[in-house]
Amino acid sequence: MKRLLATYLAALLILAGSAVPAISQTEKTLNTKYTKIHFNDDKDLIDFLWRLGGTRIDLEQDRELASNRVDRIIERVQAILDMRPEGLNIGIYLQRGNLQHNEIAYYQYNTKSVYISVDKVSDGVFAHEISHAIVDQYFTTPAPSKIQEIITQYVDRYLWSDY
Repeated sequence: MKRLLATYLAALLILAGSAVPAISQTEKTLNTKYTKIHFNDDKDLIDFLWRLGGTRIDLEQDRELASNRVDRIIERVQAILDMRPEGLNIGIYLQRGNLQHNEIAYYQYNTKSVYISVDKVSDGVFAHEISHAIVDQYFTTPAPSKIQEIITQYVDRYLWSDY
């Protein structure tokens, strides 16, 4: 009986571990007002920020500009949704190449993190995933997935509409 229980628990632990996506060992982080960005190489962060803002940033001299570029989009999404969750904190993991299911980016609810392919992301894709994080952290009970998609598509449509 003990052996069966031990086997069952081992299988359960393996399955639980597979629910969280594998993340390569990140060496570096950049903290912003709302996020902690994890990346392996400065080039990954520079490329990500370029895709968000259209200009290259020198990380040695412009770390504040780098964090402001991310936070500006988050604050824009909060304004569009009129949702400002208290203590908003989002993990962002930058990766090269394809993510699971060949996605450009996705939000993982159990880790409250956005996973991003720096090769393919855009400001709109980033804002869409940030909307998921904001909606998730705003409501105490998660909204149904169809409602969340409607909300995030609303952000897609109006991200820069008044500029």
